[in-house]
Amino acid sequence: WSYCSGRQQRYRNVTPDELTELYATFQRTAWRLEARDDYAVPGDDEDFDAFLAGRPVPPRTVENSWWLRTVADATRAGKSFRRARLLSHPVTDYTRFELASYPENIAAGEAVLIVERHLLTDSDEHWSNQDFWLFDDEIAVLQHYSPRGSFLGVTQAEDPRPYAEIRRRAESLSVPFEEYDLRSSARDA
Repeated sequence: WSYCSGRQQRYRNVTPDELTELYATFQRTAWRLEARDDYAVPGDDEDFDAFLAGRPVPPRTVENSWWLRTVADATRAGKSFRRARLLSHPVTDYTRFELASYPENIAAGEAVLIVERHLLTDSDEHWSNQDFWLFDDEIAVLQHYSPRGSFLGVTQAEDPRPYAEIRRRAESLSVPFEEYDLRSSARDA
């Protein structure tokens, strides 16, 4: 374990293989907070460009997407994949692209929740810009990104309890994606 600056908690680096293993070995729930408005995800460029140009984006299915296959396999085994997406206004192009892809995640078995950023209070500031995964409320792994959204790496927090509290808070403010109306929320923001 090594200390991360400015934190009361200790963290250790996690390899991509270790994170992939967590997706396969959790027992009950894998929960993600998506906090960024923009991500620079390798492999999304072509689909994102098509989305921006109004061209059809090739559909993702459990047959052609490792992620959707992982979600489907886990949900068939009785496990739960959930994510809460913090949403800022105005909505960025990348967030619109993600929102358009969520029905495919949901079809594979993932629950997607939307949390309007304007609902957060000052006491939520400490977590509202940090993506993380929480596995079974026992393992918290933080995903780190550059200011431009490029993936930098993953660390595991020694103590997952603060992240379980964040999960509960985010869920208390959330709306299931299927019930979310971007048009009316934009007027309310």
